[in-house]
Amino acid sequence: MLARIVFHEWRVLRADRTLWLLLAVLVPLVAYAYANGAAWQSSQQEIVRQVLADDSTRLATLSAQLLAIESGEVAAPPAFQNPALPAPVGRSLGTRAAVLPPAPLAATSVGMGDLFPSYAVVSTVSGDPFLRTPSIENPLHLLAGRFDLAFVIVFLLPLFVLSIGYGLLSQEREDGTLALLLTQPLPSGTLVAGKLIARFVVLLGILIIATVLALLLGGAGNLLSWASAVGLWIAVVSAYTLFWLLVVALVNIRGRSSSENAMTLATVWLLLTIVLPAALNITASMRYPVPSRAEMIGVEREAAEEAQQQGATLLAAFYQDHPELAPDSVAAGPTSFSAQSWAVQEEVERVVAPVRARYDEQAASQRELLRRFRFLSPALMVQEALQDIAGTGDVRYGEFRAQVHALRAEFREFIGARIVRGDAFTSADVASIPAFAVDTSDGLDAGATSRVVVNLVGLLVLAMALAGLLMAQLPRVRMRVRA
Repeated sequence: MLARIVFHEWRVLRADRTLWLLLAVLVPLVAYAYANGAAWQSSQQEIVRQVLADDSTRLATLSAQLLAIESGEVAAPPAFQNPALPAPVGRSLGTRAAVLPPAPLAATSVGMGDLFPSYAVVSTVSGDPFLRTPSIENPLHLLAGRFDLAFVIVFLLPLFVLSIGYGLLSQEREDGTLALLLTQPLPSGTLVAGKLIARFVVLLGILIIATVLALLLGGAGNLLSWASAVGLWIAVVSAYTLFWLLVVALVNIRGRSSSENAMTLATVWLLLTIVLPAALNITASMRYPVPSRAEMIGVEREAAEEAQQQGATLLAAFYQDHPELAPDSVAAGPTSFSAQSWAVQEEVERVVAPVRARYDEQAASQRELLRRFRFLSPALMVQEALQDIAGTGDVRYGEFRAQVHALRAEFREFIGARIVRGDAFTSADVASIPAFAVDTSDGLDAGATSRVVVNLVGLLVLAMALAGLLMAQLPRVRMRVRA
């Protein structure tokens, strides 16, 4: 009986213009959204390639200059350009790049990729390396986000579900066929289930086929290599579609007209996908306000001015705290000047550190609050899951940021020890400059997978709750038809 209902609904949907209109709109939207994401992914890949190439060229040039100076082929350049002095090496000549390559499925969800840079150049210069990373982007695009496949799934997919489901039962009631159907030995649950299954298969089939074709035609490569990521993506989208179909069924069981159902469903969509996430974001921002970056830069400049005026005193205090780094004699010239400049930078780092720590702490608290209450909104759960699958979530970028700061601390220690000791920098030291370990994974590690599974379970729990409510309301369908 259920199979007959499903087949009948398929024939009804096929004869309805709404399905073909949906097909004509959804497929181009998926294609455009993926193309938009693929263009961003391609630009990020090119940036990463160029940054790594520049990093290799910079070190090769540094090594060649040092070998030429050590062999006597060329004279040493002026102090501030001399590669044999550690200060210029740490400031510009031997800086190291850290990159975060986009994951294979990054084109499906740009996520935080618009907000967080995919690379940073680590040096001894004071300040957060991410604040010095150049980024040219339209502020309006940053505010609204990119139109990618995740946007289609989170915001537009529910509207497509509502468009083919708002008259699930009300249309039959208005046409007078629902009463005729229920005079047969047909359980209400079988009727509703058949209608839902037909729409679920049709809508999800169109979406998955269009997406897989976009991935293949867009040059995503062998999808079998990322079978787990693609499987999780399909599971999340399926659970989200099921959730909205059950919402449609619950609204239809109320016995209202199709127009009233459409208005109710539009209101539910607005609340769950727009209003509730926005309210949670505003609450997080008010509960854990983040210090502005302008404040951080201002504190850094003030600290630099004050420390510059106390350069000699700071250097003496530094040697007193680190006697093992003190040279036998502090000669005048570039070495002593570099050591004093290093002491000034260390003081700036000490003053600015609490501001940076508060910025990171408040931002982390905001993310944690949103993560804790995301189960109130299926849109937030799906958004986070799709970002984790694509490797563009805030957790991956947070880990990258922590790795960059760890590299910066190691780099500064490596260069700083040579500056304060007055050691010369040699060609043999080039190979010892701390380097960044580039993430070559697909972005979907064990932690990301577990987060996706948790969100998937959350979606299924909500769907099961709706299914329970639906089953409890099913006996009233016949009563309302008779009324």
